Amino acid sequence: MACDGSTIRLPNSEDIKNSFTPCGFGPKADVESSLATIALMYDPLNLVTVNAKIDAYNVSEITLLKQQLAEVSFKSGDLLLMDRGYPSISLLYELRQRKIDFCVRLKDNWWTAVNEMLKAGETDKIVTFTLPKKDKYLQELFKGESDAVTVRITVIELEGGKREILCTSLLDMAKYTLEDLKGLYHIRWGIEEAYKLFKVRADMESFTGMTALSVKQDFYAGIFSMNLCAMMSFPIEQKVREQSKEADLKNTKMVNRTNAFSLVKESMVGVFLKKKIRTFLQTVDHILYKTTEAVRPNRTFPRNHKQKKPKSMNYKTM
Repeated sequence: MACDGSTIRLPNSEDIKNSFTPCGFGPKADVESSLATIALMYDPLNLVTVNAKIDAYNVSEITLLKQQLAEVSFKSGDLLLMDRGYPSISLLYELRQRKIDFCVRLKDNWWTAVNEMLKAGETDKIVTFTLPKKDKYLQELFKGESDAVTVRITVIELEGGKREILCTSLLDMAKYTLEDLKGLYHIRWGIEEAYKLFKVRADMESFTGMTALSVKQDFYAGIFSMNLCAMMSFPIEQKVREQSKEADLKNTKMVNRTNAFSLVKESMVGVFLKKKIRTFLQTVDHILYKTTEAVRPNRTFPRNHKQKKPKSMNYKTM
């Protein structure tokens, strides 16, 4: 599993302002704008969103994650991947009490234990943290035997002299090497691709109405469409990858997710109305198989943090 949060810009209307508390922006914070915090609990191996949340902008992604932890049924062996916005001793403690393994990236020079490791030149270390006083209630809540949580902190060297500091519950250094943890955390990138599909390809911010209800309907409809697309693409994805291995191609091939999503979104209403499910599935399989693309590993692209203009409601999506 992977979790991550983001924000989306909402239309400006009184109903939306009443449900999604507007925030002040600008040099004097005097420009009101309605935003929402969204959070996905995502399966990056099967490309399926397991749980999705949308709330006011002033609700943190950590708050939404704790709601998701109570709602998602984790199985033995499941592991949660998180980025630098999540880690806290209380969260790590709660995950261990829920018997959920984790691998989370830490901010450089943020935690004392990390500073000590970097100063000593250490790259792999077992560390025990004690719950702060304000979080002692968690021990009683989960009936924990101790108020401490033991984790493993690793320093991963990346290309270009950069480094990645990971904190994980996988304590066995012989079984899980630094290279294993590096590959494990890389899997988290799947949720970044999911957000790109959701917010850019699906044009999530082009809402179909000016009410809070329409915003929530569009949000969950988008999640449903993504999941439906992933499930329909999965058999073809497997077939294409197996054929790539058999042909010993330089780059493995995969389904073009943008084409797949567009096909599903534009066709599904008509399919449900006409009930020509089998014909549609055969057509989808054929098109997806013919529009694959190569997987090119180790590519990097700098993030574009350019401010986007709000979507115009004059040309909203049908």
